Amino acid sequence: MEVGPQQPKEREDAISALNKAIEVLNLAKGASTIAPAKAVFGSVNVFLSTIRVCLLLVLLSDCRLKCTQDTLINRADCVELGLACADVCTALSKELDGKKSSDLNNSAREVINQLTT
Repeated sequence: MEVGPQQPKEREDAISALNKAIEVLNLAKGASTIAPAKAVFGSVNVFLSTIRVCLLLVLLSDCRLKCTQDTLINRADCVELGLACADVCTALSKELDGKKSSDLNNSAREVINQLTT
């Protein structure tokens, strides 16, 4: 079964999704007034940017690089994990919209603390 021609398209789609998620997190970080939440958004942004750079390097060297199926699965899992983190941050951003630290209940503070450690 040959999957070669489809792999670059999948990577391009993943990079596009990562770019959108990075953009959303940049907006969330800029709009948030809660310092620990800003740290969460910043950390996940760095994580997504790292994944994106790795995918870009693979895309650029794809013509010379033959990857094993396991490596491709690991990359897909990494992208999936990164996008799941972005989804969590997007939901957190919506919940925090317009709120201050003092407006948060204990469980919300605990979630933010867990995400920053």
